[in-house]
Amino acid sequence: MAGMPKDPQTEFLELHLAHQRTLFGYLLAAVRDFQRAEDLLQQVTLILWKKFGDYRREAPFVPWAMGVARNELLHYFRSRKESTIPLEMLDEVTGVLADEEDALSEESRALADCVNHLPEGDRSLLRSRYEEGTSLAALAGRIRQTLAAVNMRLVRIRKTLLECAERSMAEGA
Repeated sequence: MAGMPKDPQTEFLELHLAHQRTLFGYLLAAVRDFQRAEDLLQQVTLILWKKFGDYRREAPFVPWAMGVARNELLHYFRSRKESTIPLEMLDEVTGVLADEEDALSEESRALADCVNHLPEGDRSLLRSRYEEGTSLAALAGRIRQTLAAVNMRLVRIRKTLLECAERSMAEGA
């Protein structure tokens, strides 16, 4: 069965899951708000799914998906009458992400693996700070530590993650 073509649903899921962090990074760079970027990623995913029949399989997926994301960003900014970042900057980010995607994906996998090896308390702190956007002051109050102590703990966690990811990447090379 190795030569059998994949059904479109499976093919889409494999491609999209492999590249959704790249798309999310692109959207986050444009809107600079985690929740908005997540909402936009969901919208872009729906559009990509609906238009997947138009995707030429011989072409790379990321540039095609980035084009869809770019159009959705333009629509998003226009509909909210918010200032947009210059189109040239969006296009430059698109080019860099497409060129660096393999390295970024490898780094993301290494980092995700390292995060999974952290103690639950550290993972929870990272989620609160970086996924939920909780302020340092709110975190300090929640865990009953000083602002300086929370900041130092995050510095140490980031250093641990960096060292772990670098080790993992070196071992994989």
